[in-house]
Amino acid sequence: MKKYFIFAAVLISISISAQSRQALLATALKNSNASDSSFLMRDSVIAHFYYDSESDSMELADLKSQKLITQADVVYMTAQLNAYKPHLWTSDSIPHSKIVPSSKTPSAALSFKKSTKAWTDYFGLYKSGYYEVSEPIFTKDGNMAIVYVSFQCGAMCGNGGATLYKFEKGAWKPVKNLFSWEKQPH
Repeated sequence: MKKYFIFAAVLISISISAQSRQALLATALKNSNASDSSFLMRDSVIAHFYYDSESDSMELADLKSQKLITQADVVYMTAQLNAYKPHLWTSDSIPHSKIVPSSKTPSAALSFKKSTKAWTDYFGLYKSGYYEVSEPIFTKDGNMAIVYVSFQCGAMCGNGGATLYKFEKGAWKPVKNLFSWEKQPH
């Protein structure tokens, strides 16, 4: 009987975590102006909330120095970043999303001329830009998390950034914009 209760508690915890993660992702996308009814999202899950692991570490150290997270949180969040395994979002990962295969999205490594052509081809298929989203990185107690979201809409069109969220009063709320960017025409 005792084993049954432990198993049930673990299942409830996993279910709550999945619901909380999905609510966090929905909040992050809404915070980035994604539609509540339907939007396009690239299938690839972003590995970092900044450019690379060194930059992620500097962001975490900065949050610690601002006393927004603890050293234990830095260790826990770094372990999550280091444990990342490439995977894909599915249509049930995030409410209201329609998944766009990465093979159909223009590569960021293209020259401007090739990128412009690739975006023209992309818009011929999808008619709208797409969102990219990172895997959330949670603090040790699970009450704070960082999510990176970007919107890609052309060779010289797009914006994004990472935000620290806190779970309070039953909802995820933005606490601090860690960084943001926007593509600007020359």
